[in-house]
Amino acid sequence: MTPDDPTTPRDALPVNPTLAPHTAPAADHRPAEQGPAPDHLPPAPAVPQPSGDGLSSAEVTALVGGADPSMTEANLALESAEGLDPTTES
Repeated sequence: MTPDDPTTPRDALPVNPTLAPHTAPAADHRPAEQGPAPDHLPPAPAVPQPSGDGLSSAEVTALVGGADPSMTEANLALESAEGLDPTTES
C-alpha cells in the first residue's frame, strides 16, 4: 500500500480549537416591496412628431451597412477561424 492509495487509512485532521460556528441569529428576511405612488408626477418630455419623410438610398445604405465587400469577407473568415458558423450565428 502506498500513501496515495485510497484504501490506506489516514490520520484524522487536527481540530483548531479557536474556530467556532456563528452563534448570532440570522437577520429576519424582509423582501422589498413597492412603495406608494408619488402625489405629483413630473411632466412628460416632449416627443417630436414624425416628419413623414422617407430615407434616401444613401441613408439606407449607411444604416444597413453598405460596407466594402472585402470587410465582409474578412469578417466571415474571422468567424470561421473562431469556430463559428457565419450562416447561423448572429
